[in-house]
Amino acid sequence: MTTDDMGARIDAFLLQRFAPPWTDPTADQTDQCRSRVEDAARELVRGISAREVHLRDLAPEVAETLTLSSSETADWNLAMLRALRQIKTETERLADDFAADAGMHGANYPDLGTAWGITRQGARKRWPHAVSALNPDAYRGRDPIQFKAFDGDARVSFHPDDGGWWWIATAANGQNAEAPEDVTYDTSEEASAAAGAFLAANTTTDGATA
Repeated sequence: MTTDDMGARIDAFLLQRFAPPWTDPTADQTDQCRSRVEDAARELVRGISAREVHLRDLAPEVAETLTLSSSETADWNLAMLRALRQIKTETERLADDFAADAGMHGANYPDLGTAWGITRQGARKRWPHAVSALNPDAYRGRDPIQFKAFDGDARVSFHPDDGGWWWIATAANGQNAEAPEDVTYDTSEEASAAAGAFLAANTTTDGATA
């Protein structure tokens, strides 16, 4: 295999979109994850727990004996709770970073919401700038759609900043309308249906259908 062939295969693999992007963790994987998080918290506690700091000042044989009983004290468990709060904070920061990276490489707000277990609107509120219009993949496969129906015209387009589809239309009776500013649709079909409903409702000058 030549260097050019290898480069082409690498490029093709990087451009490939895997769907779904993941499988849900198994029970064993979840247990392992929880255990590792607890280990990370215990490691942090060794540095922030007043009890742990004091134990290090004692004779080694005494400290070893008392360390085994630390988990039976309120202050050690409170230190663990504080450590877990820090882990949660760092998890949130990491989530922000990876959401931004996902958006930069073509993910939209429905994708982010699904990954984080929230709605598209929730993802947009949580990461308002994650889906970037500057992303070269933002419009890939999402060309604007124009169609005529009920003697009117409509245009459906993808808005990468909102992570969804939007419509604008002019009906047969001259009425103009568009999707509300705070509304986008997950698919072009949904946006087209909304635009078509507006056109169907405005086929005559009095706003009634013919």
